[in-house]
Amino acid sequence: MRLPGLTFFFPAYNEEASVAEVVRSALAVLPRYADEIEVVVVDDSSTDRTGEIADRMAAEEPRVRVVHRRTDRGYGGALRSGISTATLPYVFFTDGDLQFALEDLERLLPRLERADVVIGYRERRADPPRRRFIAWVYNRLINVLFLAPFRDVDCAFKLFRRSVFDRVPLERIRSNGAFFSPELLLLLRASGVRMEQVAVRHYPRRAGEEKGATARVVLRAIRDLLRLRLRLWLQRPALDDQQRP
Repeated sequence: MRLPGLTFFFPAYNEEASVAEVVRSALAVLPRYADEIEVVVVDDSSTDRTGEIADRMAAEEPRVRVVHRRTDRGYGGALRSGISTATLPYVFFTDGDLQFALEDLERLLPRLERADVVIGYRERRADPPRRRFIAWVYNRLINVLFLAPFRDVDCAFKLFRRSVFDRVPLERIRSNGAFFSPELLLLLRASGVRMEQVAVRHYPRRAGEEKGATARVVLRAIRDLLRLRLRLWLQRPALDDQQRP
């Protein structure tokens, strides 16, 4: 399957060692799968040379754009900015740490024949044991509380038809932290959006520091998770009343 247009974005917080390689890889790989592409770097208030490097690449290549976020509102805020900036019919994102292969987009594309969103899950997660354990608990918690069949809800390898954001506007998503992506998927699922899940490769981080498993990030994600669960419970009686004849 070949797409008419694809926006690819990735959040980058202090990723000066990898941002240029991600952009070069995107420019080399993604034209295989789409007639038109744009590459958006979301510089998430970096304190190193990430923004400078991204700006230089954008000046040299018209298909590259940079969004500078001057205030750190969290990982979810960076994803929100990337989705909001997208202009082409399909939206694809991953992280800026080179732990995914963009060529694996080829695994997702065939599923668009019967889905509006295609979600990657790591077939073998290449993270330290502590982070794998936290992710396992987190995924089980979401699956139990929301009866959701997601295998790897926070895997940063997702492809969307941009039209799904008309059904679930970003304003409905309240989290700006690590729970943004799960909240988005849960609200899309509740709205009847068709989803498929596909295994993708995962590699160890080669440079920079891991940022997603600090105690502050984990506790904030659990707080946002519980808030969404409560909100949906409270909304359910109102929806039932509306559906009664």
